[in-house]
Amino acid sequence: MILESALQAAGFACVTVASALGAASLLARPPAGRLESAALQWTRAGFLLLGAALAAGGRWPLLPRQQWGLLCWLIFFAVLHVHRVPAFKGRTAAVAGLFGWLLAAGAYVGLR
Repeated sequence: MILESALQAAGFACVTVASALGAASLLARPPAGRLESAALQWTRAGFLLLGAALAAGGRWPLLPRQQWGLLCWLIFFAVLHVHRVPAFKGRTAAVAGLFGWLLAAGAYVGLR
């Protein structure tokens, strides 16, 4: 349980940094490609850490916390997919990352 909580907190921290970078890229004029690529790297790290937290959780279908963790993992799976589709790069990917972070933050706060 301790390992799972630590991995989950680290995963949420990574996607928080990614969302902040995405928001900064939305506000930049012209849009900053380096910020978008950094946001993508942080999203990947958060996705991997959230996946490791799910794997460390063991009995995830039994507890609401693990179910919300799975939902957050699926959300960031979709965000990573948006980054790979050429038509959705740039502003759309940054907005998807922010939306994913809002859903994950709501899940995280709602379960506390």
